[in-house]
Amino acid sequence: MNTIPESLLSEFAPLLPVGSTGIIAHQAPDFFALWEAIEHHSGHPCSVPFWAAVWPGARLLSDYIFQKPELVSGKSVLDFGAGGAVAAIAAVRAGALEATANDIDPIACQIAAANATANGTPLTVDSRDLLNAGNTPDFGVIILSDMFYQKSLNARLHNFLMNQRTRGTQVIIADGNRPFTPRKGIEVLTTGRLPVDKTIEGCDARDVTIFRMVD
Repeated sequence: MNTIPESLLSEFAPLLPVGSTGIIAHQAPDFFALWEAIEHHSGHPCSVPFWAAVWPGARLLSDYIFQKPELVSGKSVLDFGAGGAVAAIAAVRAGALEATANDIDPIACQIAAANATANGTPLTVDSRDLLNAGNTPDFGVIILSDMFYQKSLNARLHNFLMNQRTRGTQVIIADGNRPFTPRKGIEVLTTGRLPVDKTIEGCDARDVTIFRMVD
């Protein structure tokens, strides 16, 4: 399924506030009920609807962008693996010249566009697999949240970000203590402990670190 019907969104993933950011986004109060409804509607197994949760990294990163708008102000921003694009929306609101929400999940791209519209925020949505796309446009800043959870993806993702860094792009990573997060060549910007949904995270709270990649 490449799109999700509005009826499923309104029932299982309505627009809800994201903390105290002033941003609203489609979120599933019951993540697994949404996933089951999507599979029932499509008639076959579907991939995990990661877009239906605002993960702790994106939540803290959105707050931090509002606190430190100079990170993105006047710059072009890529939100890699954006999901519902909450951090990208925060970047635009904080003064980014432009922002692109990239995700290979077509439903995530649909939700990113819907969230941008709901917040009155201009946003470009990009569904390309940038890890395999060859040349990519230059961005002033790349942001990503809670992406280092999958070992098979880790090396390609790290190489992509390092290549972008050598092109002069600032890389800002928000991470909720995922297992394959870079531990070297980083500068910690801030930390926080955020409550999370135990049914999908396996714990009640996560320690989140925001850092930038450095030479």
